[in-house]
Amino acid sequence: MADHGKPQGAAAAAVKRGGGRGRGRATSRFVRPSKPSTSSDGNDAVVSVRNNRPVVRGFADAGVLFDNKKSLSKNELHPHEVKSARKSGMLNLSNRGMDDVPAKVFKLHEMESSEAKQLTLNMSMDNSSDDRWWESVELTKLYLNSNSLSSVPPDIRLLPSLTILDLSDNRLSTLPMELTELKSLQRLSVSHNNLSELPEKVFNLPELRILKLDHNELTKLPDLIELTLLDQLDVSHNKLTALPYSICYLTRMSNLNASHNQIKELEADMGDLYGLQEVNLNYNDISALPKSFSNLTKLTSLYLCHNRITELPVGLNMPALRELHLAHNCVKELSSEVLGGLRGLRVLDLRENKLDEVPDEITLLQMLERLDLANNTLSGVPCHLGLLSHLRSMPLDGNPLRLLRRDIVQRGTQQLLRHLREKLPNPPSLYPGFNEESSHPDGGTFKDVAEEAVPKLPDKWQLRNSRQLLYSEKAASIPEELLQSALEAEVPAVNLSGNVLTALPDKLSELSGHVKELVVACNHLTALPSFMATFTHIVYLDIHANRLEALPDLSPLKYLRELNMTHNRLV
Repeated sequence: MADHGKPQGAAAAAVKRGGGRGRGRATSRFVRPSKPSTSSDGNDAVVSVRNNRPVVRGFADAGVLFDNKKSLSKNELHPHEVKSARKSGMLNLSNRGMDDVPAKVFKLHEMESSEAKQLTLNMSMDNSSDDRWWESVELTKLYLNSNSLSSVPPDIRLLPSLTILDLSDNRLSTLPMELTELKSLQRLSVSHNNLSELPEKVFNLPELRILKLDHNELTKLPDLIELTLLDQLDVSHNKLTALPYSICYLTRMSNLNASHNQIKELEADMGDLYGLQEVNLNYNDISALPKSFSNLTKLTSLYLCHNRITELPVGLNMPALRELHLAHNCVKELSSEVLGGLRGLRVLDLRENKLDEVPDEITLLQMLERLDLANNTLSGVPCHLGLLSHLRSMPLDGNPLRLLRRDIVQRGTQQLLRHLREKLPNPPSLYPGFNEESSHPDGGTFKDVAEEAVPKLPDKWQLRNSRQLLYSEKAASIPEELLQSALEAEVPAVNLSGNVLTALPDKLSELSGHVKELVVACNHLTALPSFMATFTHIVYLDIHANRLEALPDLSPLKYLRELNMTHNRLV
């Protein structure tokens, strides 16, 4: 009988070769090669999915998986970057000093043999989700900015799902036509490059919202008519002499920056861009604005500094405009028609122009917070500027001001405005833009302030306690009810100095029975009435600083001890 308790044949040989280490266990016949095979046949692997699990066939040369010391060049992608990009749909390769785009960028979802082998080793019973490669997403955001790229590979067309492509701060001299195949692209930045010319139809990108071409060497722009959804366009810091007519079709654009160019004239139909909210045309050679700018009813900020503009078009009507910057131009005057269409302005910058006067209609800008008039040829400003309740800053330095004292200007805007208000010769309602219900700079309405300015007349009880009537309000007449209260209180002293009286009121004669001191100095009196002789109890009479040419008979005033009649016209 055969002994079934012992291994037979090849099995026995295997046990023997195992020696004491095996102790009855068969040793595996698989022996890992000492060196990885370089045969292409041995490195091929086929990956498929079965029951939501990856299945790999053709596995060989596992030894390559243990070589982790391989260094990558600046133009290669690290496996971790590839893995992250597959999961997130974003790949950031900025600021790496690359002079070429890695080929792997365009083939992110093609699995190499080494990846397949690593994937097989990671397959275990714990169902780890780290290698769920079949759930990867398409690349939608690619950042290649701040490198040394001189061109964009035509393979860029292999990334049709891109929504953001950043190529800024490189050395690009042109863009490939394959760019037009990125039909999902919404944001494209190629600023800070060496672009001097672009293919005519390179921007056939119907989904593009933001296009940045600033800081290049462009002398003209390609056709932009296909950018129907464009919201922001930045072409600043180039060498453009004009904007293409196709820009007038970008009716959804809200922000246009074409500053620091050589633009001399704007298209007459620029007003068709009714969606514009901010326009920056600083540092160009523009001499006039098209009349169609009045159609930009949503425009809130307009920058036109450092141009050659001499005037704004008549009939300009921009109710939404909040900031108008015209510094360093050749503006000589502002018409009332223009100011009437800009009533919503908060900031008006007219520094470094040729204004020799500020029109009275400037106060139509009731919401004005900053008015910069520095470095013009102004000799003064309208006094009613002081009525603008929101004005906080009004630089006037650099003007030959002859109608304003320098020390007042140097005290600051608020002190200057207060000084202007004090010099007003007429009521506020007589100036453009104001009425009794307008806001006063010190709070409330002009009507409220006027009512508060009217002094409250004392009653007879107050006069009886003070024992004098004092009324000095630069008034042309004395309220009759005040004199009646003084009569009832039998006040012994009356002071009516500091008014503009041309004659003393007849009602004053009724106080002659008890008044002992009478002061009517600093008025415009040309004569004293004859009833002055009835003040038989008067002791002190002050009539100085008037326009008296003669005095009535004062001999009945037998108790008079002091008479001041200096600074008159007595002969």
